[in-house]
Amino acid sequence: MNKTIDKYEATIGLEIHVQLGTKSKMFCRCDNNSDTAKPNTNVCPVCMGYPGTLPVINGQTIDWGIKTALALGCSINPMQRFDRKNYFYPDLPKGYQISQFFYPVGEKGNLVVDYLGTDRKTKHEFTVGITRLHLEEDAGKLVHTSDATLVDLNRCGTPLAEIVTEPDIKSPEEARAFMQELQCLVRLLGVSSADMEKGHLRVDANVSVRPIGQPTLGAKVEVKNMNSFKFMEQALKFEIVRQTEMLERGEKIEQETRGWDEKTNSTVSQRSKEGSVDYRYFPEPDLPPITINDEQIEKWNRSLILPSVLRERAEQKGLAYDRVVELQDKDKLVLFLGVLHSRGGLNPTQVANWIEKFNDEEKLIEFMDVVGKHNLSTTAAKKYLETGKIPETMDDAVLREMVGQVLDENPEVVAKFKAGDVKVSAYLMGQVIKKSGGGAEPALVQQILIDLLT
Repeated sequence: MNKTIDKYEATIGLEIHVQLGTKSKMFCRCDNNSDTAKPNTNVCPVCMGYPGTLPVINGQTIDWGIKTALALGCSINPMQRFDRKNYFYPDLPKGYQISQFFYPVGEKGNLVVDYLGTDRKTKHEFTVGITRLHLEEDAGKLVHTSDATLVDLNRCGTPLAEIVTEPDIKSPEEARAFMQELQCLVRLLGVSSADMEKGHLRVDANVSVRPIGQPTLGAKVEVKNMNSFKFMEQALKFEIVRQTEMLERGEKIEQETRGWDEKTNSTVSQRSKEGSVDYRYFPEPDLPPITINDEQIEKWNRSLILPSVLRERAEQKGLAYDRVVELQDKDKLVLFLGVLHSRGGLNPTQVANWIEKFNDEEKLIEFMDVVGKHNLSTTAAKKYLETGKIPETMDDAVLREMVGQVLDENPEVVAKFKAGDVKVSAYLMGQVIKKSGGGAEPALVQQILIDLLT
């Protein structure tokens, strides 16, 4: 990073939409899965906003909203209410969106995020405040062609949980880590698939830059259209540099909304940013308030399992942190912990190595038992997995001859070993196992190598 950039610090806050995976939509009984439906076929008079229709709250969206808010450490509002957010847009047939503004599901939470640095070894940790989580219905989708803009209303009424963070994120890398943790969280809770490519997890970022030491925040710019973790990180990096260079030139940064253009790898201006007053919020007259009691909240609290807790348990089982983060999928973490809990004495790293191949605890334990009993190499274990037959192992005399051949073929490596570079023995072992077609037992190969090299 150059000296100009070093003079400034970035402040980032995120606004995230999580599409809840309920069976039906937010206020009607239409199928909530419109990913494969033909345009404008998964709709009804309610979600299309026909005059005289009345919405009915999907109770599961309330349950899942509260569950997610609790997992984010939020205080739950005992009285929640929906409001009308008024604005005109072609994919919003009612002319307003049913949302929560005055009394959201939860407020004032926080999420602790841990992640690996760029060196893939150092563990970093930071905390992001959660301003609020509220529920709302989604609008439709515009499809732009060369000569027209088409409207698909299938997505109208899809339930969303909007999560707004405090401006606590200091870098694009932290923003990415936060989003990955949130994705893992909602998947673990079972409330959303959180697939960014399908639009089930969408994020907008509010970015500002100020000279280091300046007490007040800089002008806020909203960045949209970031449909992957990679593009989000790229967009934030670009925007921080753009704002920094403007400040260096003495230019004023205006509050606006910008979009990420992946073709040009830059943000482009879209419009000036609206404020809450522009939406003319007022209570939704067709929906009653929702009351939540302490007993319900305690019930949801008891059922929570957080990704950070599962990762901590995996570390306690002896798995290195850099391997733990590779098991971010909830099913992998749960399977890993279940296997080690059910069968003591297993090597946690070896279990993690094979976790991708199984989705059943009993079958993975059975496989690990066979691998351990017959001391199978990785290659031999793969063959057993493919054929169901235990590969024949080589006897000592044949294997000793093969090790000798490998040593004769690699005199430079042998010289390095004898000069004190013992790490090269791993290369020699790999060559022996490769020559044996996976039939050589690693422990026996190692012993023969030591005998012949010393």
